[in-house]
Order: sequence, then structure tokens, then C-alpha cells
Amino acid sequence: MAKKDRINIDNTGVDKLEFFLQHNIKKIVFIITGLLVIFIVSYLVYTAKNVSTNKKIDRLGAAEIMMFDNASIDSFVKLSTELPSLKDYIALRGAGMYYLLDNKTAAVQELKNVGGKYAELGAGMLYDMGESIVPSNYLNGSMREVWHYRNVLSSDNNSVETNINNFKLLYPESPLLKMVENWNVK
Repeated sequence: MAKKDRINIDNTGVDKLEFFLQHNIKKIVFIITGLLVIFIVSYLVYTAKNVSTNKKIDRLGAAEIMMFDNASIDSFVKLSTELPSLKDYIALRGAGMYYLLDNKTAAVQELKNVGGKYAELGAGMLYDMGESIVPSNYLNGSMREVWHYRNVLSSDNNSVETNINNFKLLYPESPLLKMVENWNVK
């Protein structure tokens, strides 16, 4: 009978891994521990920041609910220094409340502070309060139809026909067009 050759299994891959682990186990444990500590610290900082922000937003909500006189509106408006990311909303909301309490001067002042994504809405409120706002500056904004309507209303005799025709072309089914036609703004 023929003798079979023994197959010598080369365990070099496993041996190298075992050798590496034996000589570097402390480094591996330190790296894993370090990564775990970094993760835990990052999570704690993230959570603390969110808790702080949520407390400020809760204070803002509580102050917003309690607006019933000029002093409470003043304290609400002052919160914009604590939450700069919401300052435009705070100014817009405060202006609306001032106006409801017949404090037009404070309302106008707050509306002039409105910017960002609320700038067009603030300008519309200023226009409605009789402040000098040029409607043609906002014809491409998100409230286009209202600004075109305001543009027709603020037209002089030379441009009223052009502005009405533009409004008719852009918004043929608009109830605002029917109002302009009923009022005979010509």
C-alpha cells in the first residue's frame, strides 16, 4: 500500500494573528477604551446642549403664551438674545402682539428687525400698517400674488393699467383680481 503524504497545514495566518494580539493587547484595549470614552463624552455634550436649547425654547413658549400686555411682550422680545436662531420669529410674533394692543410704534420697530425667511412677511405687515414699502421689490417672493395685488393698489395713473394687465395674465382666477375689477382701480 502506498503511504499517503501527510498534509502539513500551515497555520501562519492564525499564528501571526495570535502573535500580534499577544504583543499588542494593551494598545488594542487602550484604543477601544479611548474610542468608547470619546463616544460617551460626545454623547453627553450633545445631550447637554440639546437640554439647554430645549429649556430656552420652553421658556420662549411659556413667554409667548403669557403675552397679554406691553411688559410681557417686552420680556418675550428680549428672549431673542438668548435664541438668536429664532430672533426673526420672535420679532415678528412680538410685533403682531404689539399691534393687537394698539402699540403701533413698537410693532413697526420690531418689524424692522425681522429678516431671514420672515423678511417678506414682515415687509407685508409693514405695508399693511401704512409704512412705505415698495411692493415691486417683492414680486418674485413666496407671496407673489399678494405683492402683485399690492403693486396694483399702489400704482400711479401711469402704471395702473400695466400692473392690472400683468395681474390678469399671472392670476386670471384670483379673487383679488375680481376685487380690483370691482373697485375700478383705474
